[in-house]
Amino acid sequence: MTDFHIYRSRQNASHYVAVLANDRSGNADGVRKSQNLSLLTTIPDEGRPHLGFDPAAAKVAIRDHGFYAFGLTVQPRDHFE
Repeated sequence: MTDFHIYRSRQNASHYVAVLANDRSGNADGVRKSQNLSLLTTIPDEGRPHLGFDPAAAKVAIRDHGFYAFGLTVQPRDHFE
């Protein structure tokens, strides 16, 4: 089991990129060093989806492309006045 590091786009608040915490490949290092991304959080791989993040899809994309880019949009459903 490993963790995912989640980076958020500085230009678009709904765009994120995930890399494996122990990945030292060029793609993962490029994400870590990008001026366009900032580290947001770490998500443990517990084998189940988290809000807006699917670890199974992330693993496939990381295997194929070296990183996993995804979007997340949050909209309130209940309105309180």
